Amino acid sequence: MQELARIQIDASPEAVFDLLADNTRRGEWAEGMETFDYTSDFDPDNPVGTTFTQRIREGGRITEYHGEITVYDPPNAYGSQVTGGSYSMVVEYHLTPANGGTQVVNVCDVDSSSRFVRIMGFLFRWFTRYLGRKQLRKLKELVEAA
Repeated sequence: MQELARIQIDASPEAVFDLLADNTRRGEWAEGMETFDYTSDFDPDNPVGTTFTQRIREGGRITEYHGEITVYDPPNAYGSQVTGGSYSMVVEYHLTPANGGTQVVNVCDVDSSSRFVRIMGFLFRWFTRYLGRKQLRKLKELVEAA
């Protein structure tokens, strides 16, 4: 997996994880998130395997993605696999206590069946890193304001 972003948040790993894993609040920090809906039963004690649909505004259009929660290890890690358009992506967040707060590392692995997307991968990676950093800054702002 490729690291997208890393940030230090002045809050406990538990506080960071609680907001990060609360998909009902994802739109507060995830750029372009329009809707997030579970498409299978959600067990808050063990959500691994729970499926969902999310709609994200990308430029002037809304793209629908289908996903599944793949990692749930409070307060250490959270992740999902998302498919939509011409690619699939595995996204994980790893939380570590550090300097009286929490270090959050966002990693991602993107796979595409589109030759065009593979060729343009370097631009896509740049944009994905930019978006990852922006989202973590917003997550930091929300957690530290709580």
